[in-house]
Amino acid sequence: MTAIYTAEAARDMRAEQCGKGQQHMTYDAMPMDEIDAVLTDWYEWSQAYRPVAGYNGSDSSCSNFQISRQWMDYEDLSELVDFQLSAVTGNAVEPIVLALGMRHRIAVTTAVRNFAAGALVFANPRNPETQESDYAQAKAIMRPALVEKGLIKYL
Repeated sequence: MTAIYTAEAARDMRAEQCGKGQQHMTYDAMPMDEIDAVLTDWYEWSQAYRPVAGYNGSDSSCSNFQISRQWMDYEDLSELVDFQLSAVTGNAVEPIVLALGMRHRIAVTTAVRNFAAGALVFANPRNPETQESDYAQAKAIMRPALVEKGLIKYL
């Protein structure tokens, strides 16, 4: 027996599959603290590096090459400073996140991906029911190390 679908039923089914019928929280409704901001910077920095399989990141004969900055305008210099700042932050946060257990790392990555997206679009694939508590525990574990590195101001 074959089912007969109307155009309206098909549209409703696609909307349900894409999550159109669900309530989404906007970025404004997601409160961020200092740790969330640092973790978001780390996530954006970590997503910028995309290695290509089979190719080195740089040629060994040109590894120490630096382009002259004499032709840079203020916007280019500003982008360079922002890149260097995010690289320093990312390199400082990376070992702290990697020191967490798997459950907490998944919670951190899920929460930070939602902050970067600006809405609640990503769900914890392993423990969705404990996402909030796992993320709160991970932040509590990371707080002393982040304070020690000077990335946040208070305990």
